[in-house]
Amino acid sequence: MSYTFVNSPAVRVDILNATQYYKNIKPELAEQFLSRIREAKNYIARSPMGFQIKYSNVRTFLLKQFPYHIHYLIDDTQKQIIILAIIHAYKNPQDYSVR
Repeated sequence: MSYTFVNSPAVRVDILNATQYYKNIKPELAEQFLSRIREAKNYIARSPMGFQIKYSNVRTFLLKQFPYHIHYLIDDTQKQIIILAIIHAYKNPQDYSVR
């Protein structure tokens, strides 16, 4: 089964904030961060149900190398993986539930 990805509007802001942070440290880190997001999406696409449900049917995937989780839902009827947020591992995901 093939799923398509859909980003909530907040995801763009999450990515921009994180990449700006890493770019200020070292530009290569921002590029690596974006690469890890693409890599994570490939893993999720291969096995969307394969990752643990953390809260309210939301699954998470920890990025390699960076302390960020991708929070996503699966819509089986539409065959979509809905990315809700890409947030730092130490933030409370409940703060993002109303996004």
